[in-house]
Amino acid sequence: MAYFLDPPELTGDAINKIEAARRTYKDEWISGGVVKTMLDGVVEAHTAAMLTPYSDDPTQTGKLFWEPEKYKQAVKELDRRGLQIFTHAIGDRAVRLSLDAYEQAEKSNQTHDTRPRIEHIETISAQDIPRFGKLGVVANFQPLHAYPDEDTLKIWARNVGPERAQRAWVWRSIESTGGLLAFGSDWPVVTLNPWPGVQNALTRQTTEGDPRDGFVPKERISLEDTIKAYTLGAALAGRREKTEGSIEPGKLADLIVLSQDLFKIPPTEIVKTEVLLTFVAGKVVYQSPKWSSIPTASKKESNW
Repeated sequence: MAYFLDPPELTGDAINKIEAARRTYKDEWISGGVVKTMLDGVVEAHTAAMLTPYSDDPTQTGKLFWEPEKYKQAVKELDRRGLQIFTHAIGDRAVRLSLDAYEQAEKSNQTHDTRPRIEHIETISAQDIPRFGKLGVVANFQPLHAYPDEDTLKIWARNVGPERAQRAWVWRSIESTGGLLAFGSDWPVVTLNPWPGVQNALTRQTTEGDPRDGFVPKERISLEDTIKAYTLGAALAGRREKTEGSIEPGKLADLIVLSQDLFKIPPTEIVKTEVLLTFVAGKVVYQSPKWSSIPTASKKESNW
């Protein structure tokens, strides 16, 4: 559970509330000790903070919601207290400021493995890509945000321009330089259903197959890496990998049974996947009506 630091200033009152949340929420189901900040807006409204002007409006470079030095000082103090920090940063200027603040905090406080996170990272300077792996910063993406529908291809891509668009949602680039990927939904902005996001991570196409070669196809990742980002990557991002994120002895046994084997179908069929059973801590908490219609022999063949 994250405390949203708004307005953008770390006051004594805010610190008291953050620390109270950390003391109150600390069991295996929910924990405090996490703070979220918001550095900028969105590309579509020209409020994402950019290093250079927007391509469609040279008078605009976006907006930082925090004064840079106040943000750096807030990050330093939160890090000193052992709190994990999430930062909403969409534009390349906001992403750089986040990385700079995290790096300075670690050096000043001599902290390690705090796993600060940057959320969204829609565009980024090429020189900042390897810093995620170097600094141990979690890159938290929502694959469905990169869904190349008409709005993305016409408005988003127009606003950032063709050069920056080639560094849109750089999943593979961050992964290949040692960065930790974590995937999620950003609900309620987009659907909680993970399958459109899983499919888009592999194809970067609409469900109709557009664009034919994919939107910045060099940033696609494999199905195995996509599943890892949604599961173990998310657990690592939340510092809960000892109990969640994979199916291993001693962990909570949070798992699902699917209607199809994702590794045996074309990527374009992933969106049709349905959940038949959901286990939380080893107990069935959801059963699809379709589960009861599956022949017992088929369940036995699947070890169910």
